[in-house]
Amino acid sequence: MIEKGVFPGALNMAIDSLMAEWSANMNSVLFRFYGWKRPTVSLGRFQKEDGINVPDWIDVVRRPSGGRALLHHREITYCLAVPKKINFGKLSVLEFHRLVHSLIRDALVEAGLHAELSSERRGNTALCFDAPSRYEIVINGVKVVGSAQFRTAESIVEHGSIVLKQDIDLLKTIFGEDVPPLKGILDLYDVDVKALEERILAQFEKVFGTSRKIQLDSSMLKEARERSPLYEVRRR
Repeated sequence: MIEKGVFPGALNMAIDSLMAEWSANMNSVLFRFYGWKRPTVSLGRFQKEDGINVPDWIDVVRRPSGGRALLHHREITYCLAVPKKINFGKLSVLEFHRLVHSLIRDALVEAGLHAELSSERRGNTALCFDAPSRYEIVINGVKVVGSAQFRTAESIVEHGSIVLKQDIDLLKTIFGEDVPPLKGILDLYDVDVKALEERILAQFEKVFGTSRKIQLDSSMLKEARERSPLYEVRRR
């Protein structure tokens, strides 16, 4: 497990992209939780900016993964990198997606939340959370976890957002007035966030093995800072 840190959006995306290389080089599964220095909108790798109106005080980045736009604000953000040499590295995109979300769902259920995997459906706006896709996590039909995946020749990386609180007014400013009545976990349940993170990590360790803490040292951060301009769309 890479120790949790709070970084600017583009640096977070650079670290996630490098986790593919670090995981392959170490031949080890890497996992991290992280935070955002400022509220940040992330766009999918191939997503156009049409229909998105981001205030000047919010950063905008482009993910190394696909999918639609996310507002990273009040959430638990995670990234998992798995080398393709191990058995789980042979899973298809959808199989790997189902595995990751099943583990998070199990942690939410263990914490007393009525979470389940969604059936196949997809929204039609620029906003990732307007509707769940197959195997994403919902509570009472409302999507609370969304993730995206990218692959290199040697690794699979999935990163995602576990929403704690939704800021509907801000979402409407960015994505328009048609934003549905979304909810985050803390809008629905009284949950200890730190304990929930520990439950999620424990679920991943059941499958991928006990983690050891890896600190982002100066050389790793230097490499990430050099790469971060690739993911920066706009910085406040």
